[in-house]
Amino acid sequence: METSQGERETDSRDPIESIYPGPLVFTGSSEEDVALAKQFWVSATMHPHPESQLVSSGTQQRLPVARTTGPTVAERNLNTEDFKTEQLFEKTRKAQETEEKEKYLQKAKKREEILDLLRKQREERIEVRLILKNKELVSLVHKPKVQVPPKKKVLIKSERMDQEEVKIVSQLN
Repeated sequence: METSQGERETDSRDPIESIYPGPLVFTGSSEEDVALAKQFWVSATMHPHPESQLVSSGTQQRLPVARTTGPTVAERNLNTEDFKTEQLFEKTRKAQETEEKEKYLQKAKKREEILDLLRKQREERIEVRLILKNKELVSLVHKPKVQVPPKKKVLIKSERMDQEEVKIVSQLN
């Protein structure tokens, strides 16, 4: 069985003979076998993916060409009005941004002032503590030593008896 094929895109509506313009020869086969073989070869042919095929000629595949003529008078008037409104919006946006920036700068300045004040207060507290500590040390040197009279021990009856016995024994010796 010999086959020869031409290269052409296929469409299911085309008759088999129009798909393969070259000779498709099946020697020694009946007409029925030839028809089945042709159907087989048509179905076995791999068609390209639809994504890879060119789009139909009805759709544009090129980018549109730029116009050579300028805008009309109505378009120019519309464009100038749009331009003026855009400028107005831009001015108001910039003014708002400036106000916000000033607010943030003022907040940052206040924050710095507060932090400086806190640092200053901390340093003052530390200085006061050092001064008080020094005064205490100086006053300790000059402070008179107070003698605390020893507390009298309250003796229990059994302890008193023990002491008396010790006295008696010490006198005898």
